[in-house]
Amino acid sequence: MKKILGIVASQRKLANGEILTKEVSRAAGDDCELELIRLADLNLELCRACYTCLIPGKQCPLNDDMYFLLEKIKAADAIILSAPDYVLGPAGVTKVWADRMIAMVQHIDDLWGKPCVVIATYGIEGWQGYTLSALTAMVQFMGLNLKDSHMFFGALPGEGVSNPEALARAREMGHALFGEARSAKNGECPTCRSEIWKFPEPAKAVCSICGQTATLYPEEKGLKWVYGESKNPFEKEHLKEHFQGWLRGKVQEFISRRKELALVRDPYKGNDTWLIPHKE
Repeated sequence: MKKILGIVASQRKLANGEILTKEVSRAAGDDCELELIRLADLNLELCRACYTCLIPGKQCPLNDDMYFLLEKIKAADAIILSAPDYVLGPAGVTKVWADRMIAMVQHIDDLWGKPCVVIATYGIEGWQGYTLSALTAMVQFMGLNLKDSHMFFGALPGEGVSNPEALARAREMGHALFGEARSAKNGECPTCRSEIWKFPEPAKAVCSICGQTATLYPEEKGLKWVYGESKNPFEKEHLKEHFQGWLRGKVQEFISRRKELALVRDPYKGNDTWLIPHKE
């Protein structure tokens, strides 16, 4: 029996993301079982940027549920991540989790290549924002194998699966989870699946997430995207170099330059007015 872990970012029970997660899991096959985690049920603290987790043999010193979540991801055969779009971005709890990525990526050998699909939901046409691109980047930072991703419309609970097209799309994602990954759509980055592009000059595009380049050619029915050579920052060796090489090097650099940097920082110490709520 294959074990699927559904990670749900919405606090609302039976919200569109939760329902779509269950629909995707059902379509993945009769030999699959689904376990669910609602991120709001976990105690996930804010990263303190202490870099303790970068020291070999050390763990993040925060005593919360991050390692519980990590162990459940390790134990799963596949991951479904769903999150609603709030103020043009994914629900805030996903960013709290993403900020702990340095600690999680120290376990990349246990996470690498696990199949994953990403579900995002939104309620107003034209206000999808950067939600889907943020979520797809997040799972790839963990080393997961992104098989498919989609943003579903649905402002009201249940509305996300209220039409046949949405149900069919969710079932396609279920088939892709342990099957063939969906090919990139026109205008979707073929390397990281982001939909966010910069245009440094006419007819030239650069993916804001991974740096993939493209040249755009006008055609009768729209634009033809011709992509340059891929330099995927989410390849395993690149992730290890960044999270286990470069960052550890920066920690050692800080230790060696601590006194020098203290001279820069000390003039900004003290005489501050920090506002905090009064507690009885």
